[in-house]
Amino acid sequence: MNLGRLLELVLAMAAVAISISVVTTDLLAAACLLQFAILIVLEHDSETFRTLIDGYERELTFFKWALLLVAFVSLW
Repeated sequence: MNLGRLLELVLAMAAVAISISVVTTDLLAAACLLQFAILIVLEHDSETFRTLIDGYERELTFFKWALLLVAFVSLW
């Protein structure tokens, strides 16, 4: 596992922790953060998911970062 993938998984764990802590105050942010974490874990661990997104890696990356942006704007 390279450093970039490890950092993405750490970011996913932080997103889950933040989403759990804000779920009672901001449901949209919590949902976006959880979806972001789920997509990262699926991208790393599921061969089936990787074959589904084959050729759409750029769009998936855009979608993941858009989810993160919506979550943090919602929290602000």
